[in-house]
Amino acid sequence: MKTRGNYTGFKALPTLISLFITLLIWFVIPVPNGVDPDAWHLLAMFVGVIAAIIGKAMPIGAIAIIAITLVAITGVTNTNPSGAIQDALSSFANPLIWLIGISIMISKGLQKTGLGARLGYLFIAVWGKKTIGIGYSMVLSELILAPVTPSNTARGGGIIHPIVLAISTSYDSDPAKGTEGRMGKYLSLVNYQANPITSAMFITATAPNPLVVDLLEYLGTGNVTAGFDCINYYAFDYVFDVSTRSQRNA
Repeated sequence: MKTRGNYTGFKALPTLISLFITLLIWFVIPVPNGVDPDAWHLLAMFVGVIAAIIGKAMPIGAIAIIAITLVAITGVTNTNPSGAIQDALSSFANPLIWLIGISIMISKGLQKTGLGARLGYLFIAVWGKKTIGIGYSMVLSELILAPVTPSNTARGGGIIHPIVLAISTSYDSDPAKGTEGRMGKYLSLVNYQANPITSAMFITATAPNPLVVDLLEYLGTGNVTAGFDCINYYAFDYVFDVSTRSQRNA
């Protein structure tokens, strides 16, 4: 089944491998002592789904729908069919899941429209007279894009890195030529260090953050807003020091 161009939506080999892993855990590997059989079967499906995602057996949306359907059909979470369906669909009632989904849509818009890149180039136009100014521009771009880009990979690799690559190339800074020390190494270090820092500054800066907050509240930890405010304070102070330290180490 082909969708667009040479992209194949269904891959037989990864699908068979994920199915084999699921059946192996479900039927062959004995249930450990003290573990509920339904919990073990749920683990089998979970491992199979992860294997399918890693192997890109089919689009991740299709894998998710199949996984939800299997949880409801097999009744591993509830013997009552109505309860099993409710358990399978329970995550859709979580507002944090929708928050992540909406944020991903916004981040895709930033990438497709080039707004994130234009923002980065705008900062470079203002502060880019020196190399360190370009570094500060990269950090500021990360800082502004982080709250609406819930994927540090998309932000650092899809938005900021192409800017770094274009600027480095324009200054003939290329590892293949042995000239990476001119500018490329420094800007790469800035991007590498700023990206995880901004990911820790905002709850919506990377997908795991809202899930961590939800888990902490579920465990009775209480409101974790103050904790993130504390992180923001120290990270904001530190993130602007990244460029200077990277410049010294470049």
